[in-house]
Amino acid sequence: MIKNVIFDFGNVLFDLDLPSIERNLQQLMGSGFEQAREKLLRNRVFELYETGGMTSAEFLDHIRMSAPEPPAPEVVRDIWNSIFLEMPAHRFTMLQELRQKYKVFLLSNINELHERWIADYMVRVHGIHDYESRYFDGVYFSHLIRLRKPDTAIYEYVLADAELNPAESVFFDDVEANIEGARTVGITAFLHPVGSEIADHVKRVLPV
Repeated sequence: MIKNVIFDFGNVLFDLDLPSIERNLQQLMGSGFEQAREKLLRNRVFELYETGGMTSAEFLDHIRMSAPEPPAPEVVRDIWNSIFLEMPAHRFTMLQELRQKYKVFLLSNINELHERWIADYMVRVHGIHDYESRYFDGVYFSHLIRLRKPDTAIYEYVLADAELNPAESVFFDDVEANIEGARTVGITAFLHPVGSEIADHVKRVLPV
């Protein structure tokens, strides 16, 4: 019997335009983009930031200083946050309905700048000041717990912290590697196709 539902955030609950960051950085840096990208990946800048290994100011500086002509921090910040599209209101209704029967959790590889943007969006667009506690029994962000998907340790952390039985838990994510990581610890996991509707996916999998 399923008792716990765990959701990824981006491209599952919140629609994203993931290529926008690379697209906008290419436009900003021109011919210097590929060299800058290679340097940032080699230094694991994105991974470190996503697991709380550097501050937002340090992260922005890493990107700025990799450009041929360093832009203002605000320019890089806006490019970094350009991935966000929307979280439609009906998905909040879905979460409320699920919480009548299941415990509902959020597990996301996310960084501080994106977390701040989402919190502001929730207030600005939906008038929700407490979305984490209102719609979830627990929220796990990679930059706060210093673990990230698809490493097995992050799933083990969530199971232990929330006292969940993996056999009673399902997980929805849009990345195959993350699905496999969850399955490794015994969680039933479903790949959510990007661009499809999560509420429809949940209805097919779970009785509400």
